[in-house]
Amino acid sequence: MDIDKRKVYIVSLSTMLALVVSLFTPLGSGRIFASVFLLPAAIIAFLIIKKRLAPSIHSKEVLIIMAAIGVLYFTFYYVSAAYFGLTNTGYGLKSSIIFRLTLPIAIIIAATELIRYVLCIQKMKYSALCAYFICLLADVIIYGNIAEMSSFGRFMDVVGLALFPGILNNLLFNYLTVRYGFVPNIVYRALTVWVFYLIPYGSAISKSMLGLFNVLLPIGIYLFIDSLYEKKRHYALQNTSAAARVASKILTVVVLLIMIFTVALVSNQFYYGSYVIATESMTGELNKGDIAIYERYKDQTIIEGQVIVFEQNGRAIVHRAVDIQVINGQTRYYTKGDANEDMDTGFIYDSSIIGIVNTKLPFLGYPTIWLRSLFAR
Repeated sequence: MDIDKRKVYIVSLSTMLALVVSLFTPLGSGRIFASVFLLPAAIIAFLIIKKRLAPSIHSKEVLIIMAAIGVLYFTFYYVSAAYFGLTNTGYGLKSSIIFRLTLPIAIIIAATELIRYVLCIQKMKYSALCAYFICLLADVIIYGNIAEMSSFGRFMDVVGLALFPGILNNLLFNYLTVRYGFVPNIVYRALTVWVFYLIPYGSAISKSMLGLFNVLLPIGIYLFIDSLYEKKRHYALQNTSAAARVASKILTVVVLLIMIFTVALVSNQFYYGSYVIATESMTGELNKGDIAIYERYKDQTIIEGQVIVFEQNGRAIVHRAVDIQVINGQTRYYTKGDANEDMDTGFIYDSSIIGIVNTKLPFLGYPTIWLRSLFAR
């Protein structure tokens, strides 16, 4: 093993180990620990590991494009507040926030992009793969470590806003780094991640909708930049058959459609929504572990015998409407679980109905039930 490869291995493994430790650091200090390690690690990596490639002649153009997309992302986020409303994020220019969040996150972004650059330009699959996982771990740490994932909802926030988008974002960033250097990535991440920690207010847009947007955006950026600057290269290196290229495009479209459909269902922000059956009160029709797919209630006519999703005492319930009465001009719905001996206590009005169940996906809800049980212990 030559000395350069040895240096790459040492930097990669030590950085990944430090980030794993940061992920499990108690008291929510993972970002600080990660930033303290990453800053000198990035400087050392840049100084001692030989750089083997020069950025593309289009680096300045790509920098401008990534900066413009970052500005549009920031604008879209706050324009959406006109529809979804504003919410207090708890961030801002407070000294405690600056030293606990803003400064560590800035260091994590800059340091990981520098490490990514050094590793990705080594022309070794191992180093590029290490760069990918190092930066993916850093993305998760920015949104919180294991100690901060104290509830199922918080865990899903990190998965939806950091892990899933990070999987695609880091593929994009590796691609850009090799061709155009690390500066476009830093500028883009500063505008789409870091800057929001400077502002005490944010949009109340659904986190699942924002997560879907964050998943689709890197794909769009890749296709745009690739079409601008890589087209000639593709024609020169066209070794794959036309059928293989078409199959690849079809597979990409299918995967994207599945992702969009899944997030749309989980977000419950569109015409159809989903609900995981976690009890045995509807056994036979809807078993524990099934996912009920429902049509959102928009004053449709509900008849006796239909299974509905409704809110009662602050939680969602899926039971059958067994009796419907109109009293003093108001419709009352009496409900019951198929496996329960007694009807539900009281009744509900139209305002409590969330949706009408149309179908189910058997057994697919068990991972959610399992994860909820872990956080409930």
